[in-house]
Amino acid sequence: QSSFHHRYASHRMFTMSRRAERMFHVLTYLVQGSSYLSPRAYAILHREHHAYSDTARDPHAPGFFSNVLTMMWATSTRYAAHVTRRSSPEARFLGGYPD
Repeated sequence: QSSFHHRYASHRMFTMSRRAERMFHVLTYLVQGSSYLSPRAYAILHREHHAYSDTARDPHAPGFFSNVLTMMWATSTRYAAHVTRRSSPEARFLGGYPD
């Protein structure tokens, strides 16, 4: 994904004003089109991946799924739950991303 999603939203590597943040939202959407992801959901999913890498709690660890399609479906379902706020992620995965 974009530097906006990965470096800014997920890893909090730098800060920007609210205005710049909104501009990056729009630019990222325009560049990525239909593959655009919610920065909030992407950040939570990515932080979960780092916290639980290669364990059964990793949102996309291929070793814990019967095949790659099952893994992709599970990741998509989890991502959608974060987008619609039907999930309850741990507090440590929340915040520091544009909402």
